[in-house]
Amino acid sequence: MNPAVRELVKQLSLGKAVATDGEGDTGGPIDHIARVYEVARNALEYRAEHLVRRAAIERILKRQLVFESDTRRLSESLLLELKWAKYVTWESSRPAVVEEIKKIFDKYFVQLKSPAVDREWLVGLISAEIEEYLNPSKDYYKFTNFAFHCLKKALVSQGLANFDLILYTAIDKIYSQSDNQQLAYHLFRLISNQSGKSDHKVTDQILAETYNHTRQAINSPQLNRVAVAVRKLVGPLVLVRDIYFSDPEEFAQIINDEKMFKERAGQVLAGQLALLRGRMSTAGMRSLIYVFLTKMLFALILEIPVDRWIRGEVAWGTLAVNTLFPVGLMWSLTANIKLPDTRNQERLVLKAWEVVSRDDLSWVGGEQVHLLGETLNLKTKIFYTVYMVLGMAVFAGITVTLVRSGFSLVSSVIFLFFVTVVSFFAYRIRQTAKIYTVKSGRGLGSSLGDMLMLPIVTVGSWLSRGVAKLNFLVFVFDFVLEAPFKMILRVMDNWFDFLSRKRDEVVG
Repeated sequence: MNPAVRELVKQLSLGKAVATDGEGDTGGPIDHIARVYEVARNALEYRAEHLVRRAAIERILKRQLVFESDTRRLSESLLLELKWAKYVTWESSRPAVVEEIKKIFDKYFVQLKSPAVDREWLVGLISAEIEEYLNPSKDYYKFTNFAFHCLKKALVSQGLANFDLILYTAIDKIYSQSDNQQLAYHLFRLISNQSGKSDHKVTDQILAETYNHTRQAINSPQLNRVAVAVRKLVGPLVLVRDIYFSDPEEFAQIINDEKMFKERAGQVLAGQLALLRGRMSTAGMRSLIYVFLTKMLFALILEIPVDRWIRGEVAWGTLAVNTLFPVGLMWSLTANIKLPDTRNQERLVLKAWEVVSRDDLSWVGGEQVHLLGETLNLKTKIFYTVYMVLGMAVFAGITVTLVRSGFSLVSSVIFLFFVTVVSFFAYRIRQTAKIYTVKSGRGLGSSLGDMLMLPIVTVGSWLSRGVAKLNFLVFVFDFVLEAPFKMILRVMDNWFDFLSRKRDEVVG
């Protein structure tokens, strides 16, 4: 057996003493109102489903820390709002949970008041720690170190500075699907352990080191290069994790029996692929809603008065194209996504067994994968020049076609904006489908498609990150509506509690 797997098994709970949230209350009117608000608020940001609660915790903390400094009241208020929105069950209101969250706040209380610490970054880190505490599964992130150990042996860095840090970051973001706030907390925990201090004791030095490492990792120009390599190799490791969570109690027995492992791996993989299609459809719909509410709506509102001002009338044809084309584009880019075929599934199962049973590199073809630092030689400069010219040609061609079709300059810009952003989100969704692919081919059709789509996706990625900071509706919800709304909910909650007590007194 692979020593990394043996060590992992020692750390896992194997289905024993796993914390649960218990049975949830169906909730009253306050819960339903709060939940509707959260659904509306979450539609304004594109975020994976498993990251929604952590983001909600961060958002609540940012508001509460302005008005409250008592850590016990902070803990109680946070849990109350999470229960309203059904992020946790009413079982989580027990005093032991409040006390544990209070300890988390107490741990960082001094640093929260320090001007030397980036407060927004620290609140994000705290929200990640609270999220992991509230998560009933304590085993998920234990697989990150297992994946790091396996991939560290498989990947060799040549000319990449801080390779271990960048590799861990890529694994945490791709394999564990962590966001930047969770990455910061995981690095904080690692640095605390390596320094010989428990993560229950926070020092300015450890926080500063964590902050510097986090920024250095996520801003590294080499991160994407390493992430690509991780994404290509991570499939068997994902399957091993899926097998564990399909039956934690039997995991130790499964990994010691080749026949049982391969049978279970095939069953689990088939189930995951069936779920994946539905997840991609949901992700596509959520992406369209996000783009419409945060970008398309305001762009279309801008297009109508500009058309009236320039042309004297609204060009309803171009308006319809700008409204409907992004929907059709998203559908066309995600509807034909191919999931791994039977042969690919068999190869993935075999590689997963090789990861578990052998302490070598057979699961990556028997040889280490070399990652080379990019050198700006003549050939690279020529390729970059060709790539830049190609990108300009693609956008010029689209623009000329639009203008000849009767689009104004503003309508053309809006069209290009929608196409690039939607293409970027569709590309991200397509990437999720490749997580269980051992090796994807690169035919002529794929290369031609990449040549045309890559400049569009690149611009869409840049626009998505940049324009996200100008999300006006998020500002309205977070800084105008949320504080008074939650205050009204609190008054209503107290009023219903009062009525409930009086009813019990009358009934006797």
